[in-house]
Amino acid sequence: MKTKSQIFFILMLIASLSLFFIACEKEEKDSEPNVNEGSTTVQEVSADDNFQQKVSDDIMLDVEMILSGGNQRSFDWLPCNATIDSTNVINDTITYHISYHGLNCPENLYRTGQVEIMKDVNTHWYMAGASVIVKIMNLEVTRVATGQSITINGTKTHTNVTGGLLIQLGYGVNQVIHRTAGFMTIEFDDNTNRTWNIARRLVYTGTLGAFEVAMDGLGEAGVYGNLVTWGVSRSGDQFYISIPQTVTVKQECLWNPVSGQQDIEIPSENTGATITYGYDSNNQVVPPGECPVKYKVDWYVNGASGTIFLWL
Repeated sequence: MKTKSQIFFILMLIASLSLFFIACEKEEKDSEPNVNEGSTTVQEVSADDNFQQKVSDDIMLDVEMILSGGNQRSFDWLPCNATIDSTNVINDTITYHISYHGLNCPENLYRTGQVEIMKDVNTHWYMAGASVIVKIMNLEVTRVATGQSITINGTKTHTNVTGGLLIQLGYGVNQVIHRTAGFMTIEFDDNTNRTWNIARRLVYTGTLGAFEVAMDGLGEAGVYGNLVTWGVSRSGDQFYISIPQTVTVKQECLWNPVSGQQDIEIPSENTGATITYGYDSNNQVVPPGECPVKYKVDWYVNGASGTIFLWL
């Protein structure tokens, strides 16, 4: 027959073992990869990057419009719902101030804010190697289809590598190559922020109204190469986006990417993805000549992986 002290000891032992196994089970569950959180991070980074690239392409086409007008103060080819507030010359630098107050020409982005373009007064944009500094100041852009808004600030250097103007494509000029590098920040409508570097080469072909742009990454950071963008996501994670397969964007498809691939790496979460462009609403590869509306995301989080399709 067990004494009261023996019974008490046995009960305490059982209680201690129960707490031990519960703690072990909790630790095991906590150590499991949070697949949903990881895939959501990839979705967020890819969607944010797709949006900012669309906005950047839109702005740089406007910059091209202004620079193609030469040094004159009246421009025949202006961005939609934008005005040239002033054209100042100080020492050897000419500065154009663009103010936005409405929809862009494709009417898929609503823009307010300013962009400033600075270049050497003796340098013409059509010259090979010509470069300008583009400063974006509190530019608020709302995507008409979703109502999603972002506010962009930053500075980029834009270089005309080959020379020539986009309006000359198809008229004796077969391609124009631009190079862009800089640093940008975005504030989202939920008050989160994203910062990133940009380094890309754009090869323009086609004709006015039907431009095609082939994009490749030129950046390097640590062990990462062929980077088109890299920085800190709105969730605070360092990310790297490279282009292993040239991404092609078409003006006729509202400047959406129609083919190519991008790789996303988020080292702190052992998370990443391969983005493949060119899918229809049924998640099928679009036939040649048609505009895609989705892109494929093959993601991984630690040992888990999966595939999702997102809207452009």
